Amino acid sequence: MSAPGRGKIPVILASSGTTRGGTERMVDALARGLDPSRHQVWIVLSPAPGVDEWADDLRRAGFPVERLPEITNRLQGGRAWRWLRFLRRHKDALLHVHHTYLAADRYLVPLAHLAGQRAVVVTEHSSVGRAHSAGQKFLKGWERSRTDITVAVSHEVARRLTSEFEIPAELIELVPNGVAAPSTPAPGARERLRAAWGVPPVSRVWLCVARLEPDKGVDLLLHAWRLVEAPRPKLVIVGDGQERAALEREAKEMELMADVHFVGAVPDARPLYHAADGFALCSRREGMPVTLLEAMAAGLPCVVSDVGGVEEASERGRCARVVPPEDARAFADAIVGLEHDRDTARALAERGSIRALGHFGEDRMVDAYEALYVRALRLAHQASAAGSTSVAA
Repeated sequence: MSAPGRGKIPVILASSGTTRGGTERMVDALARGLDPSRHQVWIVLSPAPGVDEWADDLRRAGFPVERLPEITNRLQGGRAWRWLRFLRRHKDALLHVHHTYLAADRYLVPLAHLAGQRAVVVTEHSSVGRAHSAGQKFLKGWERSRTDITVAVSHEVARRLTSEFEIPAELIELVPNGVAAPSTPAPGARERLRAAWGVPPVSRVWLCVARLEPDKGVDLLLHAWRLVEAPRPKLVIVGDGQERAALEREAKEMELMADVHFVGAVPDARPLYHAADGFALCSRREGMPVTLLEAMAAGLPCVVSDVGGVEEASERGRCARVVPPEDARAFADAIVGLEHDRDTARALAERGSIRALGHFGEDRMVDAYEALYVRALRLAHQASAAGSTSVAA
């Protein structure tokens, strides 16, 4: 193994996500933000159709993209062999694994160790998942022992790693997700988007950007919207997932279709925030919700459930209205309160924008990872040198 710091650092960014959610947006931002004069980046994505468009976008941007499935159990020898061959071809690279849930990819890091990978960094993006058995706990510990640096995107994710998998807190680095400053919308973009959503010019619009999966609590959001007295603001839901058909059916049964519009998935939701008047996220579980940070950065008043890294992102509710999880009534009351008190909503939005851009800027996230890569390579080199010395002795 060569000493770190000579030439470009080869980096493999690996994400097993099957749709383009918050984790995937952070991987994309990191790939595009790493200094190309200092890093050579490869990206490994799931073969799932939900990330096909993203893979094409990355290739058009000049990134080599490999499609490899997650290894979810020890019987998937074919998957493991494909990963092992890939890692051996790139064993001089630093592998940066992005976990979409706490128990994900337990076999990938040990495989990288077997392949002789130069260094390994693991980022945990979600507080979802728990140790269901002693075997799972062992495998997570095994992964950690073969990882040079473990990263959590929020204090809550770090806490869960310690409480569920007994990973010592002092071995976990904290790098929050980052967001870029919003671009200035094109003239007339707000009006065109609202017209496409069927929103009259004088109506109010609240936006929810989320994967339509149980953890995102969009069903709870629909229940909350039904509790808002008419005339309600329009709720525009951006995203797709396994729950979409059921959620649309539920909205119809609640007689909410005049007030709720499902947009589906979009490659980049950031231009949509400019067409909204508020942002709602009723999640059951989160790590550090990227869409909340995006909405705050765009200057929207936000109402969000108190889960995962939300308290941290919102500065304990100072920069977003935070309500108890699983409480549709409290969520509805928070929406109504901000609709009726526009001055409070504006002040909340201003604090949120300052917080998002000041503490969760994309450049800060990229700079933090660049520094961690150098440190991981140094640690790996020192460990290798110590091992060689021990063998020689």
